[in-house]
Amino acid sequence: MTVGFGIVGSGLMAGVHAQAVSDASRTRIVGVTGGSRARDFATRHGIEQVPTLDAMLERRDVDAVILATPHSAHLPHVLDAAAAGKHILLEKPMALDTTECRRMVTACADAGVLLTVGHVSRRMDAPRVARRMIDDGEIGEVRMVQAWRALAGGLPFPNGSWAMDPKEGGPFLDWGSHGCDIVRWFAGAEPVLAFGQYSAQGGTEEVPTGAMAQFTFGNGVMGHLWMTYGLPHAALGARARYLVVGSRAILDIAAYGQVKRSRDDGEWDLVHTSDGFAGPDAGMDYRSPSMRGAFARQVQDLVDAITDGTPLAMSAQEGLRAVEMVEAVTRSAATGRAVTMPLD
Repeated sequence: MTVGFGIVGSGLMAGVHAQAVSDASRTRIVGVTGGSRARDFATRHGIEQVPTLDAMLERRDVDAVILATPHSAHLPHVLDAAAAGKHILLEKPMALDTTECRRMVTACADAGVLLTVGHVSRRMDAPRVARRMIDDGEIGEVRMVQAWRALAGGLPFPNGSWAMDPKEGGPFLDWGSHGCDIVRWFAGAEPVLAFGQYSAQGGTEEVPTGAMAQFTFGNGVMGHLWMTYGLPHAALGARARYLVVGSRAILDIAAYGQVKRSRDDGEWDLVHTSDGFAGPDAGMDYRSPSMRGAFARQVQDLVDAITDGTPLAMSAQEGLRAVEMVEAVTRSAATGRAVTMPLD
Protein backbone atom coordinates (compact mmCIF):
# COMPACT_ATOMS: atom_id res chain seq x y z
CA MET A 1 0.00 0.00 0.00
CA THR A 2 1.15 3.51 -0.82
CA VAL A 3 -0.08 6.25 1.51
CA GLY A 4 -1.30 9.41 -0.22
CA PHE A 5 -0.58 12.64 1.68
CA GLY A 6 -2.27 15.99 1.40
CA ILE A 7 -0.30 18.94 2.77
CA VAL A 8 -2.20 21.75 4.48
CA GLY A 9 -0.17 24.96 4.62
CA SER A 10 2.44 26.27 2.21
CA GLY A 11 5.12 27.88 4.36
CA LEU A 12 8.56 26.76 5.46
CA MET A 13 7.49 23.72 7.47
CA ALA A 14 5.14 22.54 4.74
CA GLY A 15 8.15 22.39 2.44
CA VAL A 16 10.18 20.49 5.01
CA HIS A 17 7.37 17.94 5.38
CA ALA A 18 6.98 17.62 1.61
CA GLN A 19 10.65 16.68 1.38
CA ALA A 20 10.14 14.20 4.22
CA VAL A 21 7.27 12.50 2.39
CA SER A 22 9.53 12.16 -0.65
CA ASP A 23 12.33 10.72 1.51
CA ALA A 24 10.08 8.15 3.20
CA SER A 25 8.95 4.90 1.56
CA ARG A 26 5.48 3.82 0.43
CA THR A 27 4.38 7.45 0.15
CA ARG A 28 3.26 10.01 -2.38
CA ILE A 29 2.10 13.62 -2.22
CA VAL A 30 -1.34 14.21 -3.70
CA GLY A 31 -1.50 17.99 -3.34
CA VAL A 32 -1.28 21.10 -1.21
CA THR A 33 -3.91 23.53 0.03
CA GLY A 34 -3.93 26.68 2.13
CA GLY A 35 -1.75 29.73 2.47
CA SER A 36 -0.81 32.54 0.09
CA ARG A 37 2.12 30.54 -1.28
CA ALA A 38 0.18 27.41 -2.23
CA ARG A 39 0.34 28.01 -5.98
CA ASP A 40 4.12 28.48 -5.97
CA PHE A 41 4.48 25.56 -3.58
CA ALA A 42 2.54 23.26 -5.91
CA THR A 43 4.62 24.34 -8.90
CA ARG A 44 7.90 23.93 -7.01
CA HIS A 45 7.05 20.41 -5.84
CA GLY A 46 5.27 19.32 -9.00
CA ILE A 47 1.99 18.59 -7.25
CA GLU A 48 -1.62 19.72 -7.51
CA GLN A 49 -2.93 22.84 -5.80
CA VAL A 50 -6.21 21.81 -4.17
CA PRO A 51 -8.55 24.81 -3.76
CA THR A 52 -9.80 24.19 -0.20
CA LEU A 53 -9.29 21.99 2.82
CA ASP A 54 -12.77 20.54 2.30
CA ALA A 55 -11.84 19.58 -1.26
CA MET A 56 -8.65 17.93 0.01
CA LEU A 57 -10.52 15.94 2.64
CA GLU A 58 -13.11 14.75 0.10
CA ARG A 59 -10.47 13.10 -2.08
CA ARG A 60 -10.32 9.32 -1.99
CA ASP A 61 -6.63 9.33 -2.94
CA VAL A 62 -5.74 11.23 0.27
CA ASP A 63 -5.15 8.80 3.12
CA ALA A 64 -3.46 11.24 5.51
CA VAL A 65 -2.89 14.96 5.91
CA ILE A 66 0.08 16.90 7.21
CA LEU A 67 -1.08 20.01 9.05
CA ALA A 68 1.62 22.69 8.88
CA THR A 69 -0.61 25.59 9.86
CA PRO A 70 -0.69 28.26 12.60
CA HIS A 71 -1.29 26.95 16.11
CA SER A 72 -4.79 28.39 16.37
CA ALA A 73 -5.84 26.42 13.27
CA HIS A 74 -4.78 23.04 14.62
CA LEU A 75 -7.98 22.18 16.47
CA PRO A 76 -10.49 22.89 13.68
CA HIS A 77 -8.27 21.27 11.06
CA VAL A 78 -7.80 18.11 13.13
CA LEU A 79 -11.52 17.87 13.83
CA ASP A 80 -12.31 18.24 10.12
CA ALA A 81 -9.66 15.71 9.07
CA ALA A 82 -10.82 13.17 11.66
CA ALA A 83 -14.43 13.54 10.59
CA ALA A 84 -13.33 12.83 7.01
CA GLY A 85 -11.49 9.67 8.10
CA LYS A 86 -7.98 10.96 7.36
CA HIS A 87 -4.93 10.10 9.44
CA ILE A 88 -2.98 13.12 10.67
CA LEU A 89 0.60 14.29 11.15
CA LEU A 90 0.28 17.53 13.11
CA GLU A 91 3.08 20.05 13.49
CA LYS A 92 3.95 20.88 17.08
CA PRO A 93 2.68 22.27 19.35
CA MET A 94 -0.33 19.99 19.30
CA ALA A 95 -2.69 22.81 20.31
CA LEU A 96 -3.03 26.02 22.28
CA ASP A 97 -3.96 24.20 25.51
CA THR A 98 -4.81 20.82 26.95
CA THR A 99 -8.55 21.29 26.46
CA GLU A 100 -8.00 21.50 22.70
CA CYS A 101 -5.61 18.53 22.83
CA ARG A 102 -8.20 16.35 24.54
CA ARG A 103 -10.84 17.28 21.99
CA MET A 104 -8.46 16.13 19.26
CA VAL A 105 -7.70 12.86 21.01
CA THR A 106 -11.40 12.10 21.43
CA ALA A 107 -12.29 13.04 17.86
CA CYS A 108 -9.54 10.88 16.36
CA ALA A 109 -10.36 7.92 18.61
CA ASP A 110 -14.06 8.16 17.72
CA ALA A 111 -13.23 8.33 14.01
CA GLY A 112 -10.68 5.51 14.17
CA VAL A 113 -7.86 7.60 12.69
CA LEU A 114 -4.26 7.99 13.81
CA LEU A 115 -2.89 11.27 15.12
CA THR A 116 0.85 11.86 15.57
CA VAL A 117 2.55 15.10 16.57
CA GLY A 118 5.73 16.46 14.97
CA HIS A 119 8.11 16.54 17.92
CA VAL A 120 11.10 16.11 15.64
CA SER A 121 13.61 16.77 18.43
CA ARG A 122 13.23 13.12 19.46
CA ARG A 123 13.90 12.00 15.89
CA MET A 124 17.26 13.74 15.44
CA ASP A 125 20.41 11.64 15.49
CA ALA A 126 22.07 13.19 18.54
CA PRO A 127 19.09 12.91 20.94
CA ARG A 128 18.47 9.35 19.73
CA VAL A 129 22.08 8.41 20.46
CA ALA A 130 21.83 10.03 23.90
CA ARG A 131 18.59 8.20 24.70
CA ARG A 132 20.15 4.85 23.73
CA MET A 133 23.09 5.57 26.04
CA ILE A 134 20.67 6.37 28.87
CA ASP A 135 18.66 3.21 28.24
CA ASP A 136 21.85 1.12 28.16
CA GLY A 137 22.89 2.47 31.56
CA GLU A 138 26.03 4.19 30.26
CA ILE A 139 25.62 7.26 32.48
CA GLY A 140 24.00 5.54 35.43
CA GLU A 141 20.79 6.78 36.98
CA VAL A 142 19.47 10.04 35.46
CA ARG A 143 19.35 12.79 38.07
CA MET A 144 18.96 16.12 36.24
CA VAL A 145 18.10 17.26 32.71
CA GLN A 146 18.53 20.72 31.21
CA ALA A 147 17.40 22.04 27.83
CA TRP A 148 17.97 25.46 26.40
CA ARG A 149 17.18 27.49 23.31
CA ALA A 150 19.55 30.45 23.26
CA LEU A 151 19.81 32.88 20.34
CA ALA A 152 20.97 36.42 19.68
CA GLY A 153 19.12 39.00 17.59
CA GLY A 154 15.56 38.65 18.83
CA LEU A 155 12.77 36.39 17.68
CA PRO A 156 13.47 34.84 14.26
CA PHE A 157 10.12 35.92 12.80
CA PRO A 158 9.46 38.84 10.42
CA ASN A 159 7.17 41.70 11.36
CA GLY A 160 3.57 40.70 10.84
CA SER A 161 4.29 36.99 11.19
CA TRP A 162 1.45 34.94 12.68
CA ALA A 163 3.99 33.55 15.17
CA MET A 164 4.22 37.02 16.77
CA ASP A 165 0.46 37.16 17.40
CA PRO A 166 -0.28 36.54 21.11
CA LYS A 167 -3.33 34.46 20.18
CA GLU A 168 -0.95 31.84 18.72
CA GLY A 169 0.43 31.05 22.17
CA GLY A 170 3.79 32.80 22.17
CA PRO A 171 7.39 31.61 21.76
CA PHE A 172 7.40 29.27 24.74
CA LEU A 173 4.50 27.30 23.34
CA ASP A 174 6.31 27.24 19.99
CA TRP A 175 9.78 26.14 21.16
CA GLY A 176 8.89 25.21 24.74
CA SER A 177 6.73 22.34 23.54
CA HIS A 178 9.93 20.88 22.04
CA GLY A 179 11.92 21.60 25.19
CA CYS A 180 9.29 20.17 27.52
CA ASP A 181 8.95 17.04 25.42
CA ILE A 182 12.69 16.35 25.27
CA VAL A 183 13.21 16.92 29.01
CA ARG A 184 10.32 14.60 29.84
CA TRP A 185 11.68 12.02 27.36
CA PHE A 186 15.15 12.04 28.89
CA ALA A 187 13.75 12.07 32.45
CA GLY A 188 11.73 8.94 31.75
CA ALA A 189 8.78 9.91 33.97
CA GLU A 190 5.82 12.27 34.20
CA PRO A 191 6.23 15.73 35.81
CA VAL A 192 4.61 16.25 39.19
CA LEU A 193 5.57 19.88 39.88
CA ALA A 194 6.28 22.91 37.67
CA PHE A 195 7.52 26.44 38.30
CA GLY A 196 8.07 29.02 35.58
CA GLN A 197 8.75 32.65 34.77
CA TYR A 198 8.43 34.65 31.54
CA SER A 199 10.28 37.80 30.51
CA ALA A 200 9.80 40.23 27.60
CA GLN A 201 13.53 40.83 27.31
CA GLY A 202 13.40 42.96 24.21
CA GLY A 203 10.95 45.38 25.80
CA THR A 204 8.88 45.91 22.64
CA GLU A 205 7.40 42.50 21.86
CA GLU A 206 3.79 41.67 22.65
CA VAL A 207 4.89 38.13 23.53
CA PRO A 208 7.51 37.13 26.14
CA THR A 209 10.86 36.27 24.55
CA GLY A 210 12.48 34.75 27.63
CA ALA A 211 11.42 31.89 29.85
CA MET A 212 12.83 29.74 32.62
CA ALA A 213 11.02 26.68 33.91
CA GLN A 214 11.76 23.95 36.40
CA PHE A 215 10.09 20.57 36.72
CA THR A 216 10.21 17.75 39.23
CA PHE A 217 9.39 14.34 37.82
CA GLY A 218 7.78 11.39 39.53
CA ASN A 219 11.05 9.44 39.63
CA GLY A 220 12.88 12.30 41.36
CA VAL A 221 14.61 13.67 38.26
CA MET A 222 14.82 17.49 38.15
CA GLY A 223 14.43 19.30 34.83
CA HIS A 224 15.25 22.85 33.77
CA LEU A 225 14.38 24.76 30.58
CA TRP A 226 15.77 28.10 29.47
CA MET A 227 14.61 30.01 26.40
CA THR A 228 16.11 33.33 25.32
CA TYR A 229 16.36 35.25 22.08
CA GLY A 230 18.27 38.07 23.76
CA LEU A 231 21.91 36.97 23.86
CA PRO A 232 24.41 39.74 23.06
CA HIS A 233 26.05 37.38 20.57
CA ALA A 234 26.30 33.67 19.84
CA ALA A 235 28.73 32.53 22.50
CA LEU A 236 27.23 29.57 24.31
CA GLY A 237 28.27 26.85 21.91
CA ALA A 238 24.81 25.64 20.95
CA ARG A 239 21.56 27.14 19.75
CA ALA A 240 19.69 24.14 21.13
CA ARG A 241 21.50 22.17 23.80
CA TYR A 242 20.63 19.45 26.30
CA LEU A 243 22.54 18.28 29.37
CA VAL A 244 21.68 14.97 31.03
CA VAL A 245 23.37 14.43 34.39
CA GLY A 246 23.64 10.82 35.47
CA SER A 247 25.07 9.16 38.56
CA ARG A 248 28.16 8.07 36.62
CA ALA A 249 28.53 10.53 33.72
CA ILE A 250 27.08 13.58 31.98
CA LEU A 251 25.88 13.86 28.39
CA ASP A 252 26.33 17.19 26.57
CA ILE A 253 24.09 17.14 23.50
CA ALA A 254 24.11 19.66 20.68
CA ALA A 255 20.62 18.99 19.38
CA TYR A 256 21.52 19.28 15.70
CA GLY A 257 24.24 16.69 15.69
CA GLN A 258 26.77 16.06 18.46
CA VAL A 259 27.00 14.09 21.72
CA LYS A 260 29.80 14.26 24.29
CA ARG A 261 30.17 12.08 27.40
CA SER A 262 32.08 13.21 30.47
CA ARG A 263 35.00 11.23 31.88
CA ASP A 264 36.12 10.69 35.46
CA ASP A 265 39.02 13.10 34.89
CA GLY A 266 36.64 15.92 33.96
CA GLU A 267 37.40 15.81 30.23
CA TRP A 268 34.96 14.85 27.48
CA ASP A 269 34.78 12.06 24.93
CA LEU A 270 33.11 12.80 21.60
CA VAL A 271 30.77 9.87 21.04
CA HIS A 272 28.70 11.05 18.07
CA THR A 273 28.80 13.61 15.25
CA SER A 274 26.02 13.63 12.66
CA ASP A 275 26.66 13.92 8.93
CA GLY A 276 26.59 17.55 7.89
CA PHE A 277 27.02 18.89 11.44
CA ALA A 278 28.52 22.36 10.99
CA GLY A 279 29.34 23.08 14.62
CA PRO A 280 27.35 23.59 17.82
CA ASP A 281 26.53 27.24 17.12
CA ALA A 282 25.64 26.82 13.46
CA GLY A 283 22.04 25.96 14.21
CA MET A 284 19.78 23.74 12.18
CA ASP A 285 19.86 23.21 8.45
CA TYR A 286 16.71 21.54 7.17
CA ARG A 287 18.69 20.32 4.15
CA SER A 288 21.28 18.45 6.22
CA PRO A 289 21.21 14.63 6.20
CA SER A 290 20.49 14.58 9.94
CA MET A 291 17.48 16.91 9.73
CA ARG A 292 16.09 15.30 6.58
CA GLY A 293 16.39 11.91 8.23
CA ALA A 294 14.60 13.11 11.36
CA PHE A 295 11.59 14.46 9.48
CA ALA A 296 11.47 11.38 7.25
CA ARG A 297 11.32 9.18 10.38
CA GLN A 298 8.20 11.06 11.49
CA VAL A 299 6.47 10.37 8.21
CA GLN A 300 7.64 6.76 8.08
CA ASP A 301 6.37 6.12 11.58
CA LEU A 302 2.86 7.17 10.56
CA VAL A 303 3.03 5.25 7.27
CA ASP A 304 4.10 2.06 9.07
CA ALA A 305 1.30 2.50 11.61
CA ILE A 306 -1.26 2.93 8.81
CA THR A 307 -0.05 0.06 6.64
CA ASP A 308 1.35 -2.43 9.18
CA GLY A 309 -0.48 -1.55 12.39
CA THR A 310 2.71 -0.79 14.32
CA PRO A 311 2.30 1.50 17.36
CA LEU A 312 3.06 5.19 16.86
CA ALA A 313 6.34 6.27 18.44
CA MET A 314 4.88 9.75 19.02
CA SER A 315 1.23 9.40 19.93
CA ALA A 316 -1.28 12.17 20.47
CA GLN A 317 -0.95 11.60 24.21
CA GLU A 318 2.75 12.48 23.97
CA GLY A 319 1.87 15.74 22.24
CA LEU A 320 -0.73 16.48 24.91
CA ARG A 321 1.83 16.00 27.70
CA ALA A 322 4.15 18.58 26.13
CA VAL A 323 1.35 21.15 25.91
CA GLU A 324 0.34 20.34 29.49
CA MET A 325 3.87 21.16 30.66
CA VAL A 326 3.80 24.49 28.80
CA GLU A 327 0.38 25.25 30.27
CA ALA A 328 1.67 24.50 33.77
CA VAL A 329 4.57 26.93 33.25
CA THR A 330 2.15 29.62 32.05
CA ARG A 331 -0.08 29.15 35.10
CA SER A 332 2.95 29.32 37.38
CA ALA A 333 4.28 32.47 35.69
CA ALA A 334 0.90 34.14 36.14
CA THR A 335 0.67 33.36 39.86
CA GLY A 336 4.30 33.20 40.97
CA ARG A 337 3.61 29.81 42.52
CA ALA A 338 4.55 26.23 41.75
CA VAL A 339 1.86 24.19 39.99
CA THR A 340 1.19 20.55 40.76
CA MET A 341 0.78 18.14 37.86
CA PRO A 342 -1.07 16.59 36.20
CA LEU A 343 -3.30 19.60 35.67
CA ASP A 344 -7.00 19.42 36.52
